Amino acid sequence: MDESRFPPSNQGRERVVGHQGTKTQHKQGNANRENVTAIITICGDGSKLKPTVIFKGKNFHDILTILTSVCISENGWTDGELALQWMIKDFDPQTRESANGKTRVLFMDGHNSHYSADLLEYCKQHNIEILGYPPHCTHALQGLDVVCFAKQKSCWKEEVNKHEERTGRGVNKEDFAKVFGTAFIQAMTQDIILAAWEATGLIPFNPDIIKPEQMRPSEITSTKSTFPLPQNSPTRA
Repeated sequence: MDESRFPPSNQGRERVVGHQGTKTQHKQGNANRENVTAIITICGDGSKLKPTVIFKGKNFHDILTILTSVCISENGWTDGELALQWMIKDFDPQTRESANGKTRVLFMDGHNSHYSADLLEYCKQHNIEILGYPPHCTHALQGLDVVCFAKQKSCWKEEVNKHEERTGRGVNKEDFAKVFGTAFIQAMTQDIILAAWEATGLIPFNPDIIKPEQMRPSEITSTKSTFPLPQNSPTRA
């Protein structure tokens, strides 16, 4: 499981066709810059769980969808309470039948907001083991980061463009679940999911796939900085 943010409008650069001799082309965009968080979970058999969408705010508006689970958070991110509710309402019921009484193992980031005492107690009672990734290692170990999110965000961008061209406006809260769900189905294919597990050495198990250079501390590549204007000592020193 991992979470990532998705902007409700296309905020990147694109090549467009315009009139000859015109240096700058303008495209009407969406003024909304409030990203929406999505919790995405992939399974070792190549399947995926229903994603959970987290809107920033305090009040919940009815958003009917069969593609996603929807909740709200004041800061737009997962906190301890949301993590517990996600476990109870999403992860547990969606994986219980396929587990058929066997222990379920959940891999996720080691952020402390994911590991409340209530969450751990719930997992203990329901035969769910949680394995947290070591700090600063998700770039190599988290399959969603390594493989899946790049594809998901590419499909998301395409669906946002289609929505803006079709409606003449950006993606709002009422549109988000449908647009995101469409991109999610296109991106999270069985082949992509299985590639994520293989690329991180989990399924099939291959600890040698993670190379020592991937785990080295970051190296300093630049130590020189300058001010735009000369500064008096001691600032200049």
